Amino acid sequence: MPSSNRREFLATISTGFGVSLTGCAGQLSTTTTTSQSTTDTTAENNKTDTSSRLALPSVVTHDEFPDGEVVLKPDGKIVLLNFFATWCRPCQEEMPEFRKLRAAYDTATLHMVSITPEVDEGLIKQFWDEYEGTWPVVKDPGLVATDRWNANSYPTNLVFDSDGTPVSGDEPEVRARTFEDFKSVIEPLLEA
Repeated sequence: MPSSNRREFLATISTGFGVSLTGCAGQLSTTTTTSQSTTDTTAENNKTDTSSRLALPSVVTHDEFPDGEVVLKPDGKIVLLNFFATWCRPCQEEMPEFRKLRAAYDTATLHMVSITPEVDEGLIKQFWDEYEGTWPVVKDPGLVATDRWNANSYPTNLVFDSDGTPVSGDEPEVRARTFEDFKSVIEPLLEA
């Protein structure tokens, strides 16, 4: 199955799955209904983004987490983009490693954002609380960021230097999964 068809299929399944979970998990309340949120976000993500400053809506907005939209690749910062899904076991296993990264590098040095295609904000918030996420998490149900960086499997981790250049030549994807792996990718960028 070509990757574009696979992404469309996954988006359809994710939306259906999110809607069905909302019906089954009535105790997870949000300020808007899932169908409204899905429609609004999908329309928002379908706008053509011609700049390199793609921003997506934040899901968790308490404490130091931003409210509104989060720029995925701000200028002048090393960037780690983590594409994940709440049902993905390797994604769950990476969360402690990302917490170590957030503790080791401040937000002025390393800009970290996790991106999910899922639409159920209650489910995403529950995952973020359960796995103690300490950096911004955004949703991408329109697959705008997913398509831009061809992040068609979970987890996919992308690292860019402070000039916005992918760390591994033409491809920003890194195979790092542990704190030490990520540190070995980030430290040389700090020295450059």
